[in-house]
Amino acid sequence: MRGRPRRLAIAVVLTIVDVAACNYYGHFIWQAFARDLFAKGALLGLLCLWIASAAVIWLHVAYDLRQTLRERDYRLALDAATASTEAGRNSNV
Repeated sequence: MRGRPRRLAIAVVLTIVDVAACNYYGHFIWQAFARDLFAKGALLGLLCLWIASAAVIWLHVAYDLRQTLRERDYRLALDAATASTEAGRNSNV
């Protein structure tokens, strides 16, 4: 896989695994640290870091998608310009 599709696949897989792990294990971990407020704060800090890292990954994917669409539009415009120039050369006026 090349860079952009690979990053998209990684982002999708990581997001699915993160949500599944959080849904399945989150309650048990929260119960295990129920009495220790410092541990709960640390868990919330780790959760914030986890969400921030996922947001950064998705921002990179969004940038890659925008760049891919710009490159495609540029290629289409270049092909249209080339086609109109070639049609003008071959016309008998």
